[in-house]
Amino acid sequence: MSLSLRAKFLMLSAVIQALVVGLLIWNSLRLMNHAVHTNAERVAQEYAVTLNLSLSPYATRGRLPELTGHLAEMLADPDDSYLRYLAILDEQERPIIEVGRRDMPLPAVLRSAAAASYKGVRTVIDGATLHARSPLLLADNRVGSINFGLSTKDLKQARDEVMMQGSAIALIGFALGVLMFYVFTHGIGKRLQALTGQAQQVALGDYSEALPVRGTDEIALFARTLNAMSEAMRERIARLEQSEHRLSESEARFKTLFEMAPLPLTVSDRDGHIMAANRALRATFGPAADNLIGKRSDQVPFWASPLERQRIWKMYRDEGAVQGAVAGVLLPDGSVGSVAIWSSSLTLDGNPAIIWALLDLTEELNAKRELKELNTSLETRVRERSAALERANADLSAALQTLQHTQHELLASEKMASLGSLVAGIAHELNTPIGNSLLASTALRDRVSEFDARMAAGALRRSELSAHLEEVRTASELISGSLHKAAELISSFKQIAVDQTNDQRRAFDLRAAVQDTIATYMPRLRRVPCEVVLEIPPGVMFDSYPGSLYQILNNLITNALAHAFDSRQGGTIRIRAQITYDDIVELSFSDDGCGMIDDVLKRVFDPFFTTKMGQGGTGLGMNIVYNIVTGVLGGRIAIESAPGAGTTVRMLLPRVAPQRETK
Repeated sequence: MSLSLRAKFLMLSAVIQALVVGLLIWNSLRLMNHAVHTNAERVAQEYAVTLNLSLSPYATRGRLPELTGHLAEMLADPDDSYLRYLAILDEQERPIIEVGRRDMPLPAVLRSAAAASYKGVRTVIDGATLHARSPLLLADNRVGSINFGLSTKDLKQARDEVMMQGSAIALIGFALGVLMFYVFTHGIGKRLQALTGQAQQVALGDYSEALPVRGTDEIALFARTLNAMSEAMRERIARLEQSEHRLSESEARFKTLFEMAPLPLTVSDRDGHIMAANRALRATFGPAADNLIGKRSDQVPFWASPLERQRIWKMYRDEGAVQGAVAGVLLPDGSVGSVAIWSSSLTLDGNPAIIWALLDLTEELNAKRELKELNTSLETRVRERSAALERANADLSAALQTLQHTQHELLASEKMASLGSLVAGIAHELNTPIGNSLLASTALRDRVSEFDARMAAGALRRSELSAHLEEVRTASELISGSLHKAAELISSFKQIAVDQTNDQRRAFDLRAAVQDTIATYMPRLRRVPCEVVLEIPPGVMFDSYPGSLYQILNNLITNALAHAFDSRQGGTIRIRAQITYDDIVELSFSDDGCGMIDDVLKRVFDPFFTTKMGQGGTGLGMNIVYNIVTGVLGGRIAIESAPGAGTTVRMLLPRVAPQRETK
């Protein structure tokens, strides 16, 4: 088919224009994609290095969870950083820290070599997020990974806007150009040549010159459109430059983090010449650290011995890194201290470098050494006292021998101590009825002997027989009543002793258990004197450990007698119980004693804290009460007290105690 020159010129012009526009769009897309990927991967590498440096000291010590709050706050505002989420995984890909927000699981491709790698950091772009992954050394020389996402939304949005506008403008210009060539062919070549030259400049990235616009025809409109597109692209490029400026500011912020890091940090080259040091290093090692830049570490008074430096550098050369090695250094006061050293290789300005992190362990090691010496001294004293107790208690019964076998169990020791006090109280309480019974039986025996003698002499009268029978009846009632009272005391003591010694789980009535405990303390309560008021409804059944409940009441009564009513003439103890909700019983123990000041109230549950030090107090009673209530009985405890206003101990106890773990 034969075509006219005009038609051929029109078709050729249309093809050329389409190619030019396509090349422009393709080149713009290529340049922008390259800029987006390059900037994003560089930022990812910088973030990875900075995060590795900041997190390594915590990771190798297993303290990464402490940073969760700080990292979450840092990612709370998306406008402050390009970082969208941060996940630290262990060697089995289990999360240690997860902060920020992501819309998908971590890409599996990051765990394989298929992902793009930039200076050791694997990256993959998915949508508006650049996912990155870099290794992180964890505690015990385990290797985990840092996974984080950077937003590329702004860059991609700018690229997409430019491409959409450029594509729209190109399509309009193409249509106008074809129409222009179809209608007007005369003189169009020169104007098209100008358009082609300008398009080539735009394709090469030169947007500084605008097309001259003459007239109001379609080519002039197309020229204006190209000028608008160039202007839009200049604006987009300006935005990209602003983005690069923000990235530079971000880099400056991370440099500030290096300077303000609490751990001493230095950067050196591969020969050991120090290139940078942060403020923490100068604060730790004093004025000697002010003139480090440019010097080797063996040229400054830092190492305790040259052999230490040789050992650390040999370790770095052999293993490629130093991970928590301890070395001796000179402290500012001239003494020898110990630091843990970590190292990591990086590239600065295209040159290999090493960053060193130091952790001062001097005080910690000194404290451990002093603690070890103190433990040795305490063990010696314990052995000496144990030997003395064994010699002093050689004649004790089998019950005391059982106590010696369990003396290292603090709770069992306190139980046996309170049981001993209970035995003494019961023994004192039994003296009265047993003494009365003995007196009555002795008097009855004498009266029977006299009666037998008068009967043998045949001088017995009816009135004497009646009087003798009355005396026998009175003595029998006295003996019976006294022995019955002794039997009740022994029954209560037996129940408490069995429960407190074995502490087996069983069902029991709360009121009866409290009454048994109060009965064993009556001798001491009368000596104060102290009145006990029980406000416990009958029928409150527990499926729990009565021995532990007795232990609590024993300690509370002992504390009240020793502290609340000390140097006071009498007082009142009130024990109340009421069912609150969900089978929870509130048991309160209150006294109207002298009360406690705030400093004592804050430390009342601390072990070995007592206001009677040197006067028989051990400081373990309330600590044991707290452990029994919150541990064995599965409840909660609180104390209210004020000077002169008495003390109230409130306990929330479940009626069904939690099951203990069997051993």
